[in-house]
Amino acid sequence: MGHIHRMILVLDLPDSWESLLGLDSGDATSRARQMLVLEGYREGRLSRGQVSEMLGLGFHETEALLAEHHAEQQPTWDELEAGANQLRSRLAE
Repeated sequence: MGHIHRMILVLDLPDSWESLLGLDSGDATSRARQMLVLEGYREGRLSRGQVSEMLGLGFHETEALLAEHHAEQQPTWDELEAGANQLRSRLAE
């Protein structure tokens, strides 16, 4: 059986940031984890499946969370360029 490595992350934040980041109510650890995972998804580093696994959510819960936080993956430059090229070729027809 494989060994699971865990990282402990300690953040030194001013008290005034607690409420601004939503870390003052409930479980700050879960909220911080959610924030990190959502940003990883937005950056394209994580898939929807990885978000589900990391946060312990089912498919529909994950979809709702991503929609609630407007977490969308941004297209890469290559994807934008390919779309622009497709549009140009269709307009030239």
